[in-house]
Amino acid sequence: MTTSSTRRWSAFAVLLVGAFLPPLDFFIVNVALPSIQSTLHASAAELQLVISGYAAAYAVFLITGGRLGDLFGRRRIFLIGVTGFGLTSVICGLATSPAVLILGRVLQGLSAAAMAPQGLASIHALFPEKERARALGLYGAAVGLAAVAAQALGGALIVADIFHLTWRVVFLINLPVVVAVLIFGLPLLPDVRGDSPSPVDRTGVLLCALTLSLLIVPLVEGRELGWPWWACAMLIACPIAGVAFCKYEVAYARRGGMPLISVELIRRPGLLSGLSGVLFFYVVSAFFLTFSVYLQAALGMSPLETGLVFLPFGVGAFIGR
Repeated sequence: MTTSSTRRWSAFAVLLVGAFLPPLDFFIVNVALPSIQSTLHASAAELQLVISGYAAAYAVFLITGGRLGDLFGRRRIFLIGVTGFGLTSVICGLATSPAVLILGRVLQGLSAAAMAPQGLASIHALFPEKERARALGLYGAAVGLAAVAAQALGGALIVADIFHLTWRVVFLINLPVVVAVLIFGLPLLPDVRGDSPSPVDRTGVLLCALTLSLLIVPLVEGRELGWPWWACAMLIACPIAGVAFCKYEVAYARRGGMPLISVELIRRPGLLSGLSGVLFFYVVSAFFLTFSVYLQAALGMSPLETGLVFLPFGVGAFIGR
């Protein structure tokens, strides 16, 4: 392996950590929820927002994170995202109330959205065509491994009770990892930009975030609060905001802009199967969340036992690929 090849794969290893952390922190929190509830006296709705706040922020700003990398350099945005991920992990780990934890998780999702797309986009710049397939395979394996190992790792960390941090360790464990990524990333990562970067679709991002907020907040809070008028009003306003978002995206594309969601993508025949895969992912994620709480709250399992229960799911997923 030549020096340039060694440096290339070393830089890619740093980027793999950026791919590993976002799904890890999405799933690792599941086994910590009962401990979070008892320590912070969080309601069921607040526990759901700990998960959905991170997921929604990550999903809405993921494409924007990729665009920012094209505009300002993928190395810079990756390192900013990693730094933000570390700082927000500290906010989550030191949270003294459910509101602070939820805020930290939303900001953590934003940081993950800045960090994650830079690795995948950098593969084409780092590797010649003959090596890209291997790099893409490793990238996908890192994401899958994170989802599989997260809950078992979370359970082991909580049971180990490092420095008596209980559930807080699942967030604070990110800090040394982030420091290592910054130490190695600063000298190794190349400064790569997109060939023809387009400006960020700011209005589209805001409309998409508004639409999701109008859906998620009432669904999470409404049932627990007895469906107050504002929850019903938000649900009514959600499809209106969704239609406004779609119309704006079409108009923005006709003016020559690069919309958040491509109109051409919507017209492709494979879209339905892709959306089915996304729906399946979120259904499975919801199952993992509720099943994790059930195993600990109803069956009295420890966080480690709960995490180990999920390992066969991951093994089956890898075998079935």
